[in-house]
Amino acid sequence: MLSDIWAAARQACDAIGLACLLAYVGRLLWHVGEVQRGRRRFFSTHLLWELLAAIGIGLVADGMATHLGLVGAPRTAAIVAIAYLGPRGLEDLVGRLLAARKGGV
Repeated sequence: MLSDIWAAARQACDAIGLACLLAYVGRLLWHVGEVQRGRRRFFSTHLLWELLAAIGIGLVADGMATHLGLVGAPRTAAIVAIAYLGPRGLEDLVGRLLAARKGGV
């Protein structure tokens, strides 16, 4: 009984950790783009903030992937893509989807 609970908790922590790691990859891709455009240096406090943002985004992206029933490679791709978009990009995307659903633009 206790070993089953421990195994389930460990599996959940592994999934959350993987989602956060994948989200950091997505945010790192975005950060590198900003560095290439000359908007920031690679090693800066922005990189630390991207790590913190990736944790939150990773949890949200993991929840979205779970809700959509994604597993395997599609789940991985969704988490990285959502993290790449970031909070503002995701807000814009959801807003456009909702506007299209309501018959807007």
